Amino acid sequence: MKDKINKFSLIDIETTGSLKKGQKIIEIAILNIDGDELVEEYSTLINPEIRIPYFITNLTGITNEAVEHSPKFYEVAK
Repeated sequence: MKDKINKFSLIDIETTGSLKKGQKIIEIAILNIDGDELVEEYSTLINPEIRIPYFITNLTGITNEAVEHSPKFYEVAK
């Protein structure tokens, strides 16, 4: 019997809102897991190039000031 392969990635994304259109990513985190071991992680704030609504700041804790000098999505998507 072959060994089970337990490799997977967890991805968490925060956005400027919950509507399907017009929202921008403000944070992304990726965790690569192999079995029970965290083998790689990546996390960054993203400058959405639009204002983050107050209710999103209250929900996520991410402010406009926090993302002001963060990379834009196209810079981290590579």
